[in-house]
Amino acid sequence: MEKDIVWFDLETTGVNTSSDRIIEICMIKTDAQGNEIGVYHKLVHPGSEIEMRQEAVDKHGITYEMLEGKDTFDMIAKEVFDFIGDSNLGGYNALYFDVPMLVEEFMRCGIAFSHRQRAVIDPFLIYSKYERRDLSSAYKKYTGKELEGAHRADVDIRATMEVFSKQKELYDMPTTAEEIDEVVNESRKSQVDLSGKYKIAEIDGKKEIVFNFGKNKGRTFKEVYETDSRYIEWMIDKGEFSKEVKIISRKLLEKMRAENITL
Repeated sequence: MEKDIVWFDLETTGVNTSSDRIIEICMIKTDAQGNEIGVYHKLVHPGSEIEMRQEAVDKHGITYEMLEGKDTFDMIAKEVFDFIGDSNLGGYNALYFDVPMLVEEFMRCGIAFSHRQRAVIDPFLIYSKYERRDLSSAYKKYTGKELEGAHRADVDIRATMEVFSKQKELYDMPTTAEEIDEVVNESRKSQVDLSGKYKIAEIDGKKEIVFNFGKNKGRTFKEVYETDSRYIEWMIDKGEFSKEVKIISRKLLEKMRAENITL
């Protein structure tokens, strides 16, 4: 039996998964055939210590005044988690923004939420495979209509679902979420963390975890550990990285130390 799909969109205080917060979430659950099952839509207070970036306000129009008296994410985390259940996920640019942001929020609440046992349907990636455009352009192309009220979570996610429906009609593509995920999201196969700081690469016939950013890009974790372990410690203790990256870094560092790999 095919899994349900939870289509979701987030509006946030900014685009940094480690320092910004969710301020609006809309989730629409459908069965595998696209029949709507349920809707979850809430504004979320980010916490008084979190700055609302002006560029974000200019984009979605949500202000602190609109969030007064609303629940913080930790207050709704369980109901969000329960709504998703074991469903697959869907969203526009979800794999590179919405999913990492949601995972980070769950981790702050002590909730383990894995995306790896789920297919992720991202019409942005499907669209990008053929034509590179934003959601408004995709919506106009596939539906022939202008997208009114863009950058509000409920508007954006319903537009995303409509785009995906039209894409299924237009393209000769697989029918199940799992098959679409396999064909479109090829980068997930080598992905270690959602933000792409690490990836898996084959080196001398062996799969290794390598850095995918900064001065150590392309170097294996083992190599960096042996030559510059303080950099890894800085990442864990002081670097502005997601909790997921910090946890992965800590586990890899502990594994290296346990294997008695010395400088």
